[in-house]
Amino acid sequence: MAIKRKSLVDDVVDVFLKDVENGVYTYGDKLPSQKELANRYQVSLIVIREALTKLSAVGIISFHQGKGTYLNKSEEGTFASPEFSSLIFHNINNLLEIVEARQIVESETSSLAAKRRTNNNLLEIERTIDGMKKSLNDYENFAMWDVEFHIAVAKASNNQVLQKITTLLIDSYRSEIAKFFQVPGVIETILMEHESIYYQILHGNCRKASVIMRNHLELPEKVFSAKIAESGK
Repeated sequence: MAIKRKSLVDDVVDVFLKDVENGVYTYGDKLPSQKELANRYQVSLIVIREALTKLSAVGIISFHQGKGTYLNKSEEGTFASPEFSSLIFHNINNLLEIVEARQIVESETSSLAAKRRTNNNLLEIERTIDGMKKSLNDYENFAMWDVEFHIAVAKASNNQVLQKITTLLIDSYRSEIAKFFQVPGVIETILMEHESIYYQILHGNCRKASVIMRNHLELPEKVFSAKIAESGK
């Protein structure tokens, strides 16, 4: 089934869930490879990865290192379509408010992650950092791994509400995120900051993890503030 261009990631998620309802995929079973899914839905691998990341963040699927991706057992109320359609904010002031909300929420998820993270959580965060290191020359792919990093940290907080809030905030301006990484030197800075956040989580330093995450999210805040200033001229 081909996907009409509107919001490809969200469309893939919607069609995938319809396929689940129609019995195309069975709960608990291993899903086809990313390449096979990309062929089925006639989209790029990047779109498929983002769609799977979104589904993973809300517990619909699970990634198992070395084994593949599995459809989790159904739980009533796990997924609500309105929540996970992208929240499109065309007003630049709203974008700034989203970033401010992320600073508040993710500074706390980082603190909780440093206190509650499991070995599996650490492995998942490590996987995203490794993905970023392999994508230094591909800003779109780097952006995808950047999103996965922040969602992985939220999952490590072991607070499902904070995890879902983080996902919704990121999804609300996902199309803008890749633009940050087109600026020379930004990718290297972001990677270094992610490694620093991971180090604090690894060693259980709640306060430092929180402070570094909040400072880390100042870059998009500065970018949107600059755009607001320009639009006011």
